[in-house]
Amino acid sequence: MDIIDVLIQQHRDLEALFEAYRAAPDDERPELCVRLAEALTLHSTLEERWVYPVARGVVHGPRIDFAVEEHGEMTQLLSELMHACWDVRRREATVRQLEAVVAHHLTEEERDVFPRLRKMDEAAFGLSSTELARSASDARQEARRHLEVVAPP
Repeated sequence: MDIIDVLIQQHRDLEALFEAYRAAPDDERPELCVRLAEALTLHSTLEERWVYPVARGVVHGPRIDFAVEEHGEMTQLLSELMHACWDVRRREATVRQLEAVVAHHLTEEERDVFPRLRKMDEAAFGLSSTELARSASDARQEARRHLEVVAPP
C-alpha cells in the first residue's frame, strides 16, 4: 500500500464515520463527534506535514492553497463541534456543515491531486507508507490531546 492508498482509505473511513453518525441514536452521536474530530485531525496533519509540501511541486495553481484553507475551515468546524456535542441543534447543524466541506475536499483531492501524486516515488514524500503509519499513530495521539470536548451541562 502506498501513501496515496493510505490517504484514500482514510477518506473512506471518514465517509463511513459520517454515515455511522447519521444512523446512530442521539445518545451515541457525541462519541462519534469525537471520533470524527480525531480522524479528520489526523488526516489533515498527515497531509499538511508530508503530502502538501510535495504536492506544491506537481499540482500547479491554487489547488493546494485551497486544500489548506479547507483544512482551516474543518478545524474551525471541529472546534465548534466539540463545544456543541451536547447541544443537539448546534451539533446537527455543525455536522452537516462539516460533512459538506469534507465531501468537497475529498472529491477534489481524489480528482485533482492524488492522480498526480501517484506518479511520484514514495521517497519524494520523505517517508514510506510504513513510516507514515507510525507517524500517524503519533499524530493521532497528538490530535487526541488537542481535542477539547465540552462536558454536558
